Amino acid sequence: MLEFQEHVLKQQLDRLPPRSRVAFAACCAQRMMDVCHRFLACSRQNDRTGTCDAALDHVWTHILDASEMTVTERLLTKIIALIPDQDAPGWTPLTAYAEDGLSALAYCLRCVRSADSQDATWAARRVYEALDCLVTNSDNSSPDGPTDEARVVSEPLIQAELERQVRDLADLSAAGDSLSQQLLDRLRKRSAQEQAIAPEQFN
Repeated sequence: MLEFQEHVLKQQLDRLPPRSRVAFAACCAQRMMDVCHRFLACSRQNDRTGTCDAALDHVWTHILDASEMTVTERLLTKIIALIPDQDAPGWTPLTAYAEDGLSALAYCLRCVRSADSQDATWAARRVYEALDCLVTNSDNSSPDGPTDEARVVSEPLIQAELERQVRDLADLSAAGDSLSQQLLDRLRKRSAQEQAIAPEQFN
C-alpha cells in the first residue's frame, strides 16, 4: 500500500531537474481543476474560472521557458485571492476541496518562480489532503488513530492518486535533462483526464 510521505517525495523531487519539478506540480494542480471550477461556479464567481485556467496554462506554457516572472507573480496574487477563508460563513466540503485545489495551483505558480522541490511537494500534498477530506467526509468518520488513518489511506481514491504521483515522477525521472514539449503535452492531457475528484463526489 502506498503512503504519502512528504520527506520522501521531496527527496525524489530534489533529484529531478528544476523544470521537471514544475511539471510534477502542474500535473497535481491539473487534477484539481474540476473542483476549482465547480466551487467558483457555486460561489457565483464563474467569471474567475478563467483566472484558474489562465494560471495553469501559464505554468504549462512556461515550464521550458520561465521568462515571464512578472506575469507569474500577478497570477499567483490572483489565485491566492481566490482561496476561500476557513472562517468565512457557508463552509462546505466543496469549499474545503477547492481550498486544497487552489492552494495546489498557488504552490505550482510558486514552483515556477522558485523551482523549489518543497513547493512541488506541497502541491502534491494539497491534492492528497483533499482526497483525505473526501474519504473522511464520506463515512462521517475522523481518522484519529493509526488504524483509522491506515483505512483512509487504503481507500482506492487515495491509492489511485498516489499511484499517479509515482507514475508522474517515473516519467519525469526517465526524461532526465531532456524534458520535451511532447512529454509535457502528454502529461498535461493525461492529468486533465484524471481528475482527482469526480463531479458526483463534489457535494
